[in-house]
Amino acid sequence: MTAERFVELRDRRALPDEQQHALDHARRLCWWSLFWMALVSAAIFAVMGGSQAMKTAFVENLMSLVAPTAFLIASRFQAKPIDHEYVNGRARAFDINFLISGATLTGVGLLLVWNGLHALLTATHPLVGTMRIGDTVVWQGWPMMGVLALSAIPPVILGRRKEQLAHALSLKPLHADADTNKADWMTSLAGIAGVAGIGAGWWWADAAAALFISGAVLRDGAGDLRNAVRDMHDARPQQTDRSDQDPLVGQVRDAVCAIDWVDDCRVRFHEEGFRLSGTLFVRSRDGAVTARQLRRAHDVARAVHWRIDEVVVTLQGEEEESGGKQ
Repeated sequence: MTAERFVELRDRRALPDEQQHALDHARRLCWWSLFWMALVSAAIFAVMGGSQAMKTAFVENLMSLVAPTAFLIASRFQAKPIDHEYVNGRARAFDINFLISGATLTGVGLLLVWNGLHALLTATHPLVGTMRIGDTVVWQGWPMMGVLALSAIPPVILGRRKEQLAHALSLKPLHADADTNKADWMTSLAGIAGVAGIGAGWWWADAAAALFISGAVLRDGAGDLRNAVRDMHDARPQQTDRSDQDPLVGQVRDAVCAIDWVDDCRVRFHEEGFRLSGTLFVRSRDGAVTARQLRRAHDVARAVHWRIDEVVVTLQGEEEESGGKQ
């Protein structure tokens, strides 16, 4: 690869100032996530006693450290310049981040579900005793519920801000991290219900709360793992929250079809981190296309949005016609 090609790719893949600022903000939020969730995990560990719900909440909070850690590593790797080893850059770093987070959460979720079911089926009665605070002896459940209530605050704030930045950057791993934070505060509420149930004499409430928490972990992990594998297989691009197809695909098609010589355009894009790359299959009105016209279609497609990256423009043919369109 020539030096000029290196410079072209480097400049083309540089983020706009607004998105670079959002990415820097996301990194800072991830560092804050590591600090606060580690602090929350330590506090839960200090008071968890024999409650299965507290133990599950402790593990769930520990697992919430995986996504921000993977994101920080991926963002650092992705920021490295193009070189002779990574000739197409490192846009896939965030996809790998997504895959690792999903696989980790899925594995831990399965383990936690098994532990919760075992406690429920074997009628394991949790042991929650007393503890001394100064000169006062109190039931240990009160500090447990107090810690869980406080532990719900950081995830609410962090998750909301991460979700906003995920949409600004179209980064699904960051959105998945925000969903994990949502599960964190739900975990805290479920844990409070489980400990309160122990105080009311309902031994099964603790195991039921643990199962609820485990189910939330497993659901998030399995969903992230499925979506990560889907993206790694270059499936059709979707919106950040997976609610619908990515509208950029249709916008690119409309922009290219608006060119005077274009009769039809089919778009086949896939996601690479927060970028979209792929092929445009165009058909001209008179059946003939010049290299200059193909270059114009390429430039029009890339000008639609900063997320549009590598675009190959070619003529429609029988092979493409059989492959459908997005």
